[in-house]
Amino acid sequence: MADFKGKLQEHFGDAFIIERELSGGGMSQVVLAQDVRHNRRVVIKLLPASLTAAISAERFEREILLAAALQHPNIVPVLSSGKMNGLPYFIMPFIEGESVRARVRRGPLSVRETVNILKDVTRALIFAHGRGVIHRDIKPDNVLLSTGAGAAVVTDFGVAKAITASRHAGQGATTSGMTGAGMTLGTPAYMAPEQAAADPNVDHRADIYALGILGYEMLAGAPPFHGRTPQQLLAAQMTEAPAPLYTRRYDVPRALNDLLMRCLAKEPGRRPESAAALLRLFEDPEVISGAFAAPEPMAGRRRLLLYSAVGLALLAGTGWVVRSRLTGAEPAAVAGRPAAGMSIAVLPLRVVGADSGTRELGEALAAGLGPSLSQLPGVRVASETAVRAAAGRGQVGPGDLARQLLVTHLLEGTVQRERQRVRVTLRLVRIEGDSTLWSRTFNGHTDSTLALQDALSQGAAQGIRPGG
Repeated sequence: MADFKGKLQEHFGDAFIIERELSGGGMSQVVLAQDVRHNRRVVIKLLPASLTAAISAERFEREILLAAALQHPNIVPVLSSGKMNGLPYFIMPFIEGESVRARVRRGPLSVRETVNILKDVTRALIFAHGRGVIHRDIKPDNVLLSTGAGAAVVTDFGVAKAITASRHAGQGATTSGMTGAGMTLGTPAYMAPEQAAADPNVDHRADIYALGILGYEMLAGAPPFHGRTPQQLLAAQMTEAPAPLYTRRYDVPRALNDLLMRCLAKEPGRRPESAAALLRLFEDPEVISGAFAAPEPMAGRRRLLLYSAVGLALLAGTGWVVRSRLTGAEPAAVAGRPAAGMSIAVLPLRVVGADSGTRELGEALAAGLGPSLSQLPGVRVASETAVRAAAGRGQVGPGDLARQLLVTHLLEGTVQRERQRVRVTLRLVRIEGDSTLWSRTFNGHTDSTLALQDALSQGAAQGIRPGG
């Protein structure tokens, strides 16, 4: 890095002070620098020699200048571009904040947060598509959450198009070389089927497909076909229907689930016809606060277990009322309101993936949270039996669930397993205002589930504050 930094500093001279290399550059090498003349921080993105060998640097610079004309509040602009030792580079403003990728690592986003970000990205797409610029690589890394502006901004607009156009113009590029370079232009987990098939007629609807996956990942914690090889991902994008969002998360409104699944249609003609049309659909109040997608019908055995659980919950509630009357206290269940302090329902962990063993592991890990949290002063925790009974009654959203259980907060999460590694994300949600109060990701091993369960309990206890 020192040698690379030295070469950059030598090339730019006194105009920029090269500070450090940044991660997450994807198809480019990214450094943070100080623009001395304008007293501002910028990022310099340099294309690697392995990619530029098959492109025309002059054509790339002409194409990237077209993207530089995009001036919009939700688009990170290109400030300038050039060549260093024959390698093309371009300069963009440094955005204070974090990427959606970094945000998702801390856990899934709320419905409201997700829709607000998707609206900002869609506004960027409307502006760019109206000027003939397709992004071709919408993904969490390229969407930044600006601390100052309080909005989502999209970076690297037009870069994939510039590489594609200049690659085709490059002299001596073979078909195999073009294909190899083309594989680096998009990211398989977010590629539209027509991109995966190398269709030369890819249009703006590829961005709409990628935006659908972006929304899916923000809500579910992982994209639809997570955990597969690049080749398997490309095949899945072309042939496999993703699992509906409501199978990954209980509180997704039906309208939002249906809209994102429509964005993920294999045929471009079945997606929203334009980014402008998509934004109008996002403005529908049902997308944020509408009815929730119905769960799959329960088999007879599960229904019998549910009825048994409901009966036990009713008996437990009756015993609670009797005990309260004997002691002279008036419990929240009798008064029809949550108890004083913080009241929480611990929901079953949602499984990322379809592995049955992971589901059982998630149930075991979640089972230890309730008893642990109930030991905290001022915290009332709904019983596991009552939670399961209430959640199984049909179209139950978080607000309805909280009212049935007389709680003000929900502790939800996801569990994901890859071979022997386990990742659990917990999120504390306050029902009033649909706001996330606390979120954290825990990593463990299948050989030490007790240690992971202890870590979950301790972490959740630290994140919960009575009366919050």
